[in-house]
Amino acid sequence: MKLNELKNIAAKTLWLFLFAFLFMQSENIFAQLVQKTAAMKAGRFWIGITDNGDRGNFTYTSGFFPNDHDILGIRGQYAQANTGAGFQIATLLFTNPYENDPIKKNDTVAVYGLTNTYLPTGKVTSPLTNYIRYKYPQQTVVNPTKTENVTLTDVGTHDPSKFAGGTYDQIVEVANEYVYGITLKRKILGWGQNFNDNYVIFDYEFTNNSTQTYDSVFIQMNTNLDNGEYSNGRNPGPQGNEIGFEPQKSWQHYHGARAADTLKTFVGGKVPGKLRVFYEYGADDPTRNGDNMGAPVLSQNGRLIGTGMHFYTILHASKNSFTNDADDKDDFLQPRITYTGNGSQMPYSSVGDPYGDKNFWAMRGGLYAISKMSGATFPGTSHSVNNDELGKVEWFNYPSGAQSENFMFSSFGPYKLLPGQKVRIVYASGWAGIDLKTAKDVGNKWLKGTLQDPQNMPDSKTGWLPSNFAFPADATELDKKKDRWVSSGIDSVMLSAYRAKWNFDRGYKIPQAPPPPSMITISAYGDGTEINWVGTEAENFPTFAGYRIMRRVSNQDTTFYEIVYDSDKNDKASSHMYKDKGVLALAQYYYYVQTKAQIALNDLNADPTTRGKIIYSSRVLIPNIYWINPPRASQDDLSKIRIAPNPYNINDPLLKTFGYTDQRAINFYNLPASCNIQIYTENGDLVKTIRHESTVRAGSETWDMITESQQVISSGVYIAVIKNTAGEQTFLKFVVVR
Repeated sequence: MKLNELKNIAAKTLWLFLFAFLFMQSENIFAQLVQKTAAMKAGRFWIGITDNGDRGNFTYTSGFFPNDHDILGIRGQYAQANTGAGFQIATLLFTNPYENDPIKKNDTVAVYGLTNTYLPTGKVTSPLTNYIRYKYPQQTVVNPTKTENVTLTDVGTHDPSKFAGGTYDQIVEVANEYVYGITLKRKILGWGQNFNDNYVIFDYEFTNNSTQTYDSVFIQMNTNLDNGEYSNGRNPGPQGNEIGFEPQKSWQHYHGARAADTLKTFVGGKVPGKLRVFYEYGADDPTRNGDNMGAPVLSQNGRLIGTGMHFYTILHASKNSFTNDADDKDDFLQPRITYTGNGSQMPYSSVGDPYGDKNFWAMRGGLYAISKMSGATFPGTSHSVNNDELGKVEWFNYPSGAQSENFMFSSFGPYKLLPGQKVRIVYASGWAGIDLKTAKDVGNKWLKGTLQDPQNMPDSKTGWLPSNFAFPADATELDKKKDRWVSSGIDSVMLSAYRAKWNFDRGYKIPQAPPPPSMITISAYGDGTEINWVGTEAENFPTFAGYRIMRRVSNQDTTFYEIVYDSDKNDKASSHMYKDKGVLALAQYYYYVQTKAQIALNDLNADPTTRGKIIYSSRVLIPNIYWINPPRASQDDLSKIRIAPNPYNINDPLLKTFGYTDQRAINFYNLPASCNIQIYTENGDLVKTIRHESTVRAGSETWDMITESQQVISSGVYIAVIKNTAGEQTFLKFVVVR
């Protein structure tokens, strides 16, 4: 081979190598640019998680969003702690490895999050993984004229082998790196069992993998409720000029900053006060007439749709940096700095600040000198005001307050972080408050003027609110009773925080939710609704305690599920069937089946408030998207055929009461199993022919008022001619008002 040919081959080989190298690098760069996400939906607190720790854009309102379960879905449009994002780290004397300008390379003070000027898309060092313990069951809904297979994509990868470390039902893990060379390992855990399904735990470890020693390290987290979606209060929603729930207007309170906080008890003395909890709840708007606390909806008999409380609670914060895990100790005084407000309102002045940085000023407790929390806070801490302790009706009337988008900030530190050392911060974020039935009942009684105060209030005037809490200026005594009921949700917040802390202290080994049934079929027959299910895995669960079937009519969140079947641990079989005969023909019903498990009275992994009680398979694993219309049983006497509603009025509220999502419905009852229905106008024009032929003993038929030419009928008088297979016929009139 000639020398020139060898040179050409070598050159081509080099170019191919360079191309392949650049291609692989571009793939890596592109992979870094594309944000990967995970949705955590194990319980009632739904969040979207981004792999780079930046903001996301999640939504939950389409598909299965069960309004009976009072779910809060965090959209993640801000980089906040309630989705496990947005942690900022501040330190002094930082040599920036990403900065080439020698003047800018050495920072006197540095404050950076996971995404910043130098790492605009962040740096993921270990890819995001998302595993679930249980899959959605196979579910089918069989109506007389239509069969629906419920198909939902599992929210993670089903792999039970990933759950040896605890009883959680979903685990998301990812690792990131800050510009400092500090690695953040994020482990996010969710539970489906009903006593611990309203919070998510975030177990975070910050490790200095650089060669630099960092002094005066502060780690800051913040969150609020401004970008949430709520399953409750949407169907029906407030009407006309009704206000509804305004979460951006909130009271915010940190519990755990004072020795007096730790001496309190909650839930009738069952929950100790030694907890670190930041929570917020809806405030009344003083610029509007009346008292809107709790968001009463007058058009819905006063039901309250704004009683929920968002919280985060600190479960562990390292006292000092450490190398060996055995040396890590919790410091109850962390976070040493808390404050609320909006960054745009921070009353910062560079005069007298040796660092000249507003963020660092706030993170190290600068606001405390201007806006101190009332009472005696723990020495060495800097806790700013709780706005519900100001004695003012305006939630924003304090130095850092804004009329919307106030955040709850916590700052941990200062830590000294040597190479190889780490800090661990574990917290839970969740959603609590009075339950939906109570909220509806309280609102109804408030509107009727019959509401009484809740029992066992810690303060006879303010309930569970601070003793100097300022009720709205025009609040009546009845309004204050309503507000005191709303305040009782603080008990629920503290109970949730207590359970999360118990969960962490037991190594995430609280009682596990049982598996759901693997298959459910719901079928409509003339003599009732038949529910069939299979639960082999559930029945092999060590603490199996039977099943329950829940039913409700209508998909509105003003109606609630009721138990129609409840069995014990002996309810084991290769397959199960229950016939629900207590139904109204052609009403729209929804069902779900849950497995039960018994918590032992001596189970030391269960917190004392749950021992001996029943836990259920996760509610969100049984997606009841499709309704069932049980038909009326067939019969042969044509004189007994009836049409309802008659007259039909599209604005009749009873249509929604019986669950009609599409209110165009004329129902024929007591039909033979086989017959023809012809519908005419009063002038004798044929509008529609319906062939009724039922194999499930159905004697009813529903017409959607659409003509043969696919037009909606107009108001008027109509005549139905019904003829059986023997040629016998009957005539019935009905009226339509649109």
